[in-house]
Amino acid sequence: MVAILAGLFWVVFGVGKRIEAPLVAFFDGITAALVGRFEPGSLMATLTEGVLMGLAGGVAIVLPYLVPFLLGLAILEDTGYLPRMAYILDNFMHRIGLHGKSVLPLVLGYGCSVPAIMSTRILESKRDRRITAALASFIPCSARTVVIFGLVAAYMGPWWAMGIYLLNIVVVVVLGSVFGRRMKGSSPGLILEIPELSVPSISTLLAKTWLTMREFVTIAWPLLIASSVVLGLLEWARADGTINALLAPLTVWLLGLPAAVGMTLVFGVLRKELTMVMLVQALGTTHVDTVMTTSQLLTFTLFVVFYLPCVATVAVLGREVGWRDTAWIAGLTIAVATVVALAGRVGFALFA
Repeated sequence: MVAILAGLFWVVFGVGKRIEAPLVAFFDGITAALVGRFEPGSLMATLTEGVLMGLAGGVAIVLPYLVPFLLGLAILEDTGYLPRMAYILDNFMHRIGLHGKSVLPLVLGYGCSVPAIMSTRILESKRDRRITAALASFIPCSARTVVIFGLVAAYMGPWWAMGIYLLNIVVVVVLGSVFGRRMKGSSPGLILEIPELSVPSISTLLAKTWLTMREFVTIAWPLLIASSVVLGLLEWARADGTINALLAPLTVWLLGLPAAVGMTLVFGVLRKELTMVMLVQALGTTHVDTVMTTSQLLTFTLFVVFYLPCVATVAVLGREVGWRDTAWIAGLTIAVATVVALAGRVGFALFA
């Protein structure tokens, strides 16, 4: 199981890295050529750059990592391996007070948090559903994976990205153990149908990958472009400074990040992919390592991985576990994200 998951990680990183670099260079050239046709700082230059940054973010930064990841997840599901993971981890999950079936929503969370939280319905116990839904909010979905690969893996190396995933697992285990002790009740035994291992159909894999990716292409990508334009207009109107100033106590004073990242975190609540694209837009370059230090890249990524899930996830949480639980889960994600990011900043300064 460890070998399979590690193999998936390395394939996604290898494929994404090879595709990302030439695409980023291509869009950099296109952006420079088209924006250069207008007067620097003009409204048309701002709008053109915003649209091109949104397009570049979707094509060059998101899709190179999103497509192989979704395809790999579909392979694990269609081969019948996901139920086997639940069986393997059942004993461990019971040690932290959860059910073996809880593994399935948590694994689905690496694709998207929305179906992960909805799949908690397979759990018989309301207690297990509440705990698993809360933990699924902390799992780095494919959108957060894009941020991990596009920033940490790309500029610091794959081992640092692997470390973030391992840290995330540790945090989820600790939180699960705390929830399991504080919430009354116990988890029932595991009764789970294990399908035969089978070779997945290529057409089915491609269809499943496209169905998952279609949401990004039809909903998230236009939102990326629109948000990139909005951010550009806010910068052109000098309005982004107000929002960045309001978030400065967190972003600048506590986490030591550039003030411009405040806006990116606001847009990231809409879609996590926006965080990466908005960072490129806010900093004015696709080569963010020239503006942010490695410590800042790590701190920023850690905060994005753990803080508030997207709006769609919050809506599903409210429907599945109630708005009272959703409120404390949202508050907990911000608190955990701040603590983990601050610890990452201090730890990097001391030991890196």
